[in-house]
Amino acid sequence: MPATLRWNRLVIAAETEEEFISAVFDYFPQLLQLPYEQVEMDITGTEEISEDAFRSIAIKLIGGEAAEKKVLIRIPPSVDRYFRHANLYRMVDVDVVHPMPGNGKVDAAKVKANIKGAKYEAVKAPKKAPPPPEMTERAPANLSPEAVELQPEPAKKQKPQKASRAPDKGTKADVGYLVDVETGSRHEIRKTIMIGREPPSDLVFQIPTISKRHFQIRKEGDGFLIEDMRSTNGTYLNGLPVHEPVPLRDGDEVVVAITLKHPKGARIFQFTTKPE
Repeated sequence: MPATLRWNRLVIAAETEEEFISAVFDYFPQLLQLPYEQVEMDITGTEEISEDAFRSIAIKLIGGEAAEKKVLIRIPPSVDRYFRHANLYRMVDVDVVHPMPGNGKVDAAKVKANIKGAKYEAVKAPKKAPPPPEMTERAPANLSPEAVELQPEPAKKQKPQKASRAPDKGTKADVGYLVDVETGSRHEIRKTIMIGREPPSDLVFQIPTISKRHFQIRKEGDGFLIEDMRSTNGTYLNGLPVHEPVPLRDGDEVVVAITLKHPKGARIFQFTTKPE
């Protein structure tokens, strides 16, 4: 079993990325339905997680499903950079589990220095493989005996989208438009447009969670690219964090600054190349 869901904890120890992604989509929604204010997800048992596999977690966390829960995620150090870059540590509690050196001692000062600046500085011993199905953890006193273990839902498995695209996969056009979903305002793009909290940004939204220079869309060749300008709270394209310039397609959704204060984003836009 690549995953075990018991009480308020989901443990994923998958051997392949396909198993890992399937486990996230099968079990994570059930984890959020449990009657606890705080839930835990442990992915330290999966040794190699690429950025594409990480996005399966990101989709669930930024989709608003976890907004009403306090979520703790235990991760291996190899995934730490993904959480930092996507600013997910601002939305959930993250516990980086470091492997124990051969001498059995952990240099806490060195580990703390390596993750300086993050919200989390925990150092723990490595996790063993998740317990076999017949083993159970102690249940909270207020839980009924029926909720010993949940099985994956038989629903069709979903596949996470990729945030990056090949340069030839964007929509080709001479003029693009950025539509503010809330107001319906359309902003023409011929060369470049910058969105931020204050000038010299072209579109200014005085919202604290939006950075001074948050993201830009620029004309490149016969298409358009979106680029996050190292914003504090991130730019999301169709639900996934933008890490590098990405080609845009007609109908793409751009969300600015997904935070606990704005779980659906501080501002939502739609990109199109079609005139009104």
